[in-house]
Amino acid sequence: MLRWIDASPEMEEVPGPGNKPGGGMGYDYLDELVSGVFQFEEPGAEDVRREAEMVFYQPTPVRHIFNLMGLTALDETDVLVDLGSGLGHVPLLVSACTGAGGIGIELEASYAQRARECAQRLNLNKVTFLEEDARVADLSIGTVFYLYTPFVGSILSDVLKRLRREAATRRIRVCTYGPCTSVVAEERWLEAAAAPETDRIALFCSRD
Repeated sequence: MLRWIDASPEMEEVPGPGNKPGGGMGYDYLDELVSGVFQFEEPGAEDVRREAEMVFYQPTPVRHIFNLMGLTALDETDVLVDLGSGLGHVPLLVSACTGAGGIGIELEASYAQRARECAQRLNLNKVTFLEEDARVADLSIGTVFYLYTPFVGSILSDVLKRLRREAATRRIRVCTYGPCTSVVAEERWLEAAAAPETDRIALFCSRD
């Protein structure tokens, strides 16, 4: 899988099923491959609880996760924190493919438990999944934070305030995907590495 990290910009230009060139939501063969290796099990709808501003769970397409790894050049000094991690696709792949640590913050217990089971099956001991609210979770060891629009409105605003407080203590990076990108782009304490687009991974760095 490691070779796909370096190839990720080119991969984004190749449309998968229902996907347009240049990015987009559609899934492709990489998602089938990783799902087969990781054996993700999604909980039934009756097991999932959400507040009004929490968005229905969808996993980040794998090609975008590889692009995230390429953009951030994660290494053993980094800890990626996925805010609203669901089944844990992003922290699990980061742990499998880089030297970085991974933390998934997920409010829904059934998702967090399935992510833990997957990490155990694959002997990925540098990734942790916590059943916590991103608004109050301990974010102090994170160096890179990822949001695939897990929530909107006041919840997103509160989480961004938390991240701003973390950035006052050290340099951090924030990666986004989906509609939340345009909201994050308005945060003056962050600087975009390139012009943000909602259908690609956007990378932001905290200002000094």
